[in-house]
Amino acid sequence: MASFVQVCASWITNTDGTASCSAWTWTQAYLLPPEAEGQIDLLIQGGFSPELFTKGFLGTLSLFAIGFGIGIVVSQLRKLRSR
Repeated sequence: MASFVQVCASWITNTDGTASCSAWTWTQAYLLPPEAEGQIDLLIQGGFSPELFTKGFLGTLSLFAIGFGIGIVVSQLRKLRSR
């Protein structure tokens, strides 16, 4: 749910080296509750993990190879049985 929050639109540097806001504006933003703290990394980084992708991809290839191998064995057994 989007809410309006006040953000600084223009900054000025004071003589003592500190910065302060010279113009405030209202902007629509999505506010995350504290219990969603673990999801912020996914939101910022795009939610893509190369390590998990590699594991999932290798797992998919492994299952395909196993299924293909079993299919070849079953096919050969059927051919031997029909002789």
